[in-house]
Parts: sequence; structure tokens; C-alpha cells
Amino acid sequence: MDHLPWLLERGVEAGGEPCGHALMATCPPEPFPELTSEIPFGYSNVKGADIGSGQRTWELSKADLNTLLALSAKLNLDGEITPVMAWGMVLAHPRLAELTEKDFQRLTEELSSKVRCYGFGAVMEEFEVRDAMENVMPTKPDAYVSDKYSYAVAF
Repeated sequence: MDHLPWLLERGVEAGGEPCGHALMATCPPEPFPELTSEIPFGYSNVKGADIGSGQRTWELSKADLNTLLALSAKLNLDGEITPVMAWGMVLAHPRLAELTEKDFQRLTEELSSKVRCYGFGAVMEEFEVRDAMENVMPTKPDAYVSDKYSYAVAF
């Protein structure tokens, strides 16, 4: 939470420098007049693809997302994690293959209410991601695997 003093100081200064959402991947309509077609801002992640709103998001390839995930592991956020780190936790879960689209929707809904933005990036508490996973996983039976047999055990 070292970023909180920075936010308080930054909130009272009027230096005119870009800050907050202007520095994030999701930014307000027409954030910078010099955006060109080579800069990968697009509409694929805008809800309802409301192109008329002017809102665009940074378009990431799977490789770019993996790079972000790898880089995020180097951050020490003292119990807080970034959204890409949260999805990394989901992807690393041993029962990931059991999740259905509906499970992912439930997980997304639960996690979206946990994300907080402090002006320069989004974070959430790591325990909240674990709790959300536990809320989805209990509805799934645990799998028992032996050398010869594999079957589901419901509790």
C-alpha cells in the first residue's frame, strides 16, 4: 500500500501531467491526439462494442499477455496482486480443466467487484482471489485418481 501517500500528494497537485486512467491500458475517449493506427488501441474489449463512445482498450495478443504475466511475478505488492496475476492464479489452479464457461462467468463477476484502482493501475487482494476460487470450486466434486481408476467423489 505504498502507493497511497503518492495518491494523496498527487491528488492536491495540479501539475497537468497525465495520471490515473490516462496511464492505463483502458483510457478515456481520445486520450492522446497523436494516436496512430500503429498503436494497438481497439474496440474488442469495449462492452457492447460501442464504437461511438470513443472508448478503446489496449489490444493484447496471447503472447503479450503471457509476457505481462511473467513480468508481474517480479512485483512485490505486499498481498495485493494485479488482475493479470489473479488470472495467472486461476490458470495455475490444478482443477482449471473442470471449470465451465458458467464457472468462469461466476468467477469474473465475483472478482470484478474486488478490483480497486488507485490512480495508476488496478489491484486486488490475493486472498480475495483464493476465496473466489473456493466459492466456485466447492460446486465441483473432487476427483480421486488412483493408479488404475479415476472417478469423482462428491462430498
